Amino acid sequence: MSMLRRLRGEPKATLPCFGRTLTLYRQGSEFGLFVGLATVALFSLPWHHVSGAEYVLQPLTAIVGGYLAATLMASRAPADMDAYDAAARWL
Repeated sequence: MSMLRRLRGEPKATLPCFGRTLTLYRQGSEFGLFVGLATVALFSLPWHHVSGAEYVLQPLTAIVGGYLAATLMASRAPADMDAYDAAARWL
């Protein structure tokens, strides 16, 4: 079992979405919300005190944190794919 599957937990709900299936996960929703809030907190730090960091590290923090939070909360897969197989996909 992959690390992502363990962090996400069991599927909570599946929703049809533009010919694909959006699967929401139980444990991953809570953990993803925490990661999202932590990303906002890190993004809001005073990056201007470190020279050049606000142009590189601040956007990088937002991109990585946002992607990780979204990946933990849900996965979007083809309509005929099982929720467990969708959880195995990273990208």
